[in-house]
Amino acid sequence: MPIRVLRSALNPLLPLGVGERDTESLHSYFFRLALSHCISAPELKRTVTEKMKWRIPGKYRWDECNLNGMGSAAERWSQGLSELTCIAHLDMLTLLPWRNVIAQKSLSSTSSRWCSVCFAQDRADGRTPYLRLAWDIGEVAVCPIHETWLTNVCPNCGRSNTRNSTSYVVPGWCCFCGEFLGNWAGAVSVSAAEIWKACQIGAMLAAQSRLSSTPTRDTFIKGLFNLVICLDDGKNAVFARRIGLNRSTVHYWLKEGGIPTIAAHLRIASQTGLSLPSLLTGKTAAAQSAPIPPTQLTTLFPGHRKRVSPRSLDVGQINDQLEAFILSGASLSVGEAARRLNVHPRQLYEFANRNARIMGQTWKRQQRSRGEENRKRAAGFIEAALLEIVAEGKGASLRELRRRIPKDVLGSVRDIFTLLEEVKVKLGTR
Repeated sequence: MPIRVLRSALNPLLPLGVGERDTESLHSYFFRLALSHCISAPELKRTVTEKMKWRIPGKYRWDECNLNGMGSAAERWSQGLSELTCIAHLDMLTLLPWRNVIAQKSLSSTSSRWCSVCFAQDRADGRTPYLRLAWDIGEVAVCPIHETWLTNVCPNCGRSNTRNSTSYVVPGWCCFCGEFLGNWAGAVSVSAAEIWKACQIGAMLAAQSRLSSTPTRDTFIKGLFNLVICLDDGKNAVFARRIGLNRSTVHYWLKEGGIPTIAAHLRIASQTGLSLPSLLTGKTAAAQSAPIPPTQLTTLFPGHRKRVSPRSLDVGQINDQLEAFILSGASLSVGEAARRLNVHPRQLYEFANRNARIMGQTWKRQQRSRGEENRKRAAGFIEAALLEIVAEGKGASLRELRRRIPKDVLGSVRDIFTLLEEVKVKLGTR
């Protein structure tokens, strides 16, 4: 029986790190494929689009087309390159396997980053340096293997993001000066929280090539329901406090078809004891209640603020203070009174409705009276200024008025043009 040999239109270049947390990104694979043909990245782009009969208008820019994500660009290019190279499953070099269970919002990094030690290790071990998929995920800030921060600046020329506007990209070398990017000798300690996040995402990337099927939203939501029931008796609000998010956010996931961002998934994993792959695939039966202290959220997500417990309000005291404000004759709005009492204006109408309404009506009367006084005062200034302008034979314009009238006078009146016309009619200068 004759052996059938597949002939590929492009070099059947093997991807690197598949099935590991150091999975190569599709961007890196594309750059290495271009180098294997001794052509530029734009030229390979034109070759692929012509052979696949795609229509891609305009100039191609790497920062405008996320090949590593989970959108249409990643799907199109992974399928097209697989067909032309005869290398199956190049979608494993993207985040496509998780597109049903991870929201695209804030998923990708805003700049190209790398671990200098990884590049140096690749070279020392005789491997081809390549770009890791994890480096292009926004929540990953460190290399968990070498416990170093990712960088986006060439140690030689100080340039950053040069690959986004360069035709020839050699992973591991600066696109601008050509210096090897693994020559960085600095060392800055990284936090355990950042290492934990990078390890979780690394485990997710390692697991995606072993998935028996693409995770679905239904399976994930069933697992999330199980978490809420097991850990917090089915109370969405309690579970939301556990992971440091709003109740409406959890409701959006469970009831309205939403899916969490990668940051939200990490919050859930950190407070339930689950690994990120288990959470995403709905395997939540092994969840434990708060394996790490809730304060860890502040460490993992510095912007996190624990919700303040509602305080009890003394309704009688609020009413007494409002009455004192009213009797003093002070010019106060309901909003300003609420600020002074450290409550929300809505609470004043809820607990002291009568006094709040009296204060609001008094404020409106005072504002109307003050407005009328300011208008009369401004009309007097405008009248005097118009008489001077006419006497000088000049045109009565707003510019001339501003030169002769104090700013605080004109600024205290609304619709100054209407007032100007009224004064002109009075003086007969129209």
